[in-house]
Amino acid sequence: MSKTYAIGIDMGNTTTSIGIVDTQGNVINKSSISSDYQNITEYIDAIYDHLSALIAQQGEVKNIKGIGLASSESNYFTGCVEFAPDHKWNGNTPITQILTKKLHLPITLTNNANAAAMGEMEYGIAQGMKDFILLSLDNEVSRGTVANGEIVYGHKIFTGKSGHINVHNDRGRACKCGKKDCLEAYCSTDGIVATTLELLASSKEDSILRNIPQNELAFENVYEALLKEDKLAKEVYHFTADLLGQLLSDLVAYSSPRAFILSGKVAKSNEFFRQAINESFEANVLKIYSGKTKILTSNIEDSDAVILGASLLAWNPKLIDA
Repeated sequence: MSKTYAIGIDMGNTTTSIGIVDTQGNVINKSSISSDYQNITEYIDAIYDHLSALIAQQGEVKNIKGIGLASSESNYFTGCVEFAPDHKWNGNTPITQILTKKLHLPITLTNNANAAAMGEMEYGIAQGMKDFILLSLDNEVSRGTVANGEIVYGHKIFTGKSGHINVHNDRGRACKCGKKDCLEAYCSTDGIVATTLELLASSKEDSILRNIPQNELAFENVYEALLKEDKLAKEVYHFTADLLGQLLSDLVAYSSPRAFILSGKVAKSNEFFRQAINESFEANVLKIYSGKTKILTSNIEDSDAVILGASLLAWNPKLIDA
């Protein structure tokens, strides 16, 4: 008897990761393509071509139960990506309808942070938890909230856009969404780079980061400098951690979660960063919540949490309560 698999797709703003998942939650085959396409048709064609090759490696289309697709600003009810400022093809796109016609497989769409939360709840550090908040800190910042064991979707399913909460920083830093001083403008990988450039300009602190041309500076450079105990890099991360700690102290007052789970490149930096977040959280949180909420780091490989969570929708599309 042939095995049955599900497919999970994480449509990130720079990379689209595709994984084939078995019934036990093992990602048995994974690959990726660029998300950097000017035209949505070309992007969907690239996903289709790549998917077809992966499916062929596992046998036939009949061995695939379905596809779970995760993207920012996606709407489960319409099957559309309705607003995608991180993509060049930004606009209302009926992506599930288009891919279903091409692949002849059932496809379910959800928000990538919600998919990551489902992946953590089923396979990761949140197993056994019924109330937690996942905060993904990567090229973008997003949130998946679980209350009483269920994903919180909100009225129009666009809940979880914590990356576009104003942090009242008064720096006037522009965000890709069109607003200013959004959390994402500070706590994403691009936000880390922007803070570093500001400090390089305003500070006389010696730093190995001064040896890198400003137009070539990347998140990975700042991260490597942090690991080398670079003082300016530590200042960047301490500033970022303080903003995050303040945000978490506000979020805990809304829903009193058992834990915050941090995922993504920024979240998995090192112990210095995690400790700085905890210190900021405890300094800002209402005292009745002090010591009652854990701040944890995801133990699932960065892209796998979204792939695993999205694949769950292929097994059971009604995980989203429509």
